[in-house]
Amino acid sequence: MPRRSFAGIVGAMAKDLVRGGGAGLLVALVLGQPVSQWYDRNVEGLTALASGAIAVLLIVPIGWLAAKLVRVAHPVRVALLGPLLLWVFKSVVEPAVPDPSSLFAVLGFVVLAVVTYAAATWLTGVESLLPRVIAAGVVCACVITSAMLQERQEEARKRQVRRDWIAALAQSGPRAVPDAVPGRTLVGVWTLSDEVLTLDYAKDRTSEPDVFVQIHDKGDPRESCAMWVQGHPGLACERLAADRWLSRFYGRLVLFAKVGDSLVQVDSKALSLDQTIIAGTKLRAVSAEYLADAGAAG
Repeated sequence: MPRRSFAGIVGAMAKDLVRGGGAGLLVALVLGQPVSQWYDRNVEGLTALASGAIAVLLIVPIGWLAAKLVRVAHPVRVALLGPLLLWVFKSVVEPAVPDPSSLFAVLGFVVLAVVTYAAATWLTGVESLLPRVIAAGVVCACVITSAMLQERQEEARKRQVRRDWIAALAQSGPRAVPDAVPGRTLVGVWTLSDEVLTLDYAKDRTSEPDVFVQIHDKGDPRESCAMWVQGHPGLACERLAADRWLSRFYGRLVLFAKVGDSLVQVDSKALSLDQTIIAGTKLRAVSAEYLADAGAAG
């Protein structure tokens, strides 16, 4: 008698798993292609977002219909629990394959849907509390693991972005900053080209930049000032000293100065003339790491 009971339990369990897997397969066949568009580089972002939204909205009713077709005992429960398990296991697997092809995404979605809907069907049909408690523990562990993996992946991505940025700065021309910008802190670093470094300064890291400095590998301050005022009637270039020219425009000061072999341009409405001259007439060499960290901080 016990052997028959055990065989009956195993048979019922196998039947639930097969039917649940069939329901998951039907769900995957309908929604696999829209979901795969999330990962397809050839699909526009709005199109992928719309496809994903449709998949999210339809997964419960389609799951219920699939469960009914394969004669699952509790189709409503399976339709609700299946997507939850699918999302949990997808969150765990996804960090391991951050950039899958659309075909791989479809195949992965099919496998996960079959497994999770089979598990959902079995859990909703089992009478004992212990399997449900174990399943809940597994789900919690998966959620925690997924969060940890995503955090580590994001940290690794940030480190790689920093390394790439440092390499780009190391290969560019100017790696220098003004020796002092009175009352201002460096909050942004940009490269217009390999020959031009742009620096943004603000009162502090929470303020909007109001002093803008460009450092060129080379250039003539008089010619640069003339190009600046060209096409703007009423603007003129004022010579302050040798290799130092200034343009004034409604309180805005734009200084062009030769510092060594570099051309420095300081553009600001916030600095006085003396402060602008201080910012634009002396440079100090810095490393690519310094520039990368200063830009990241901003």
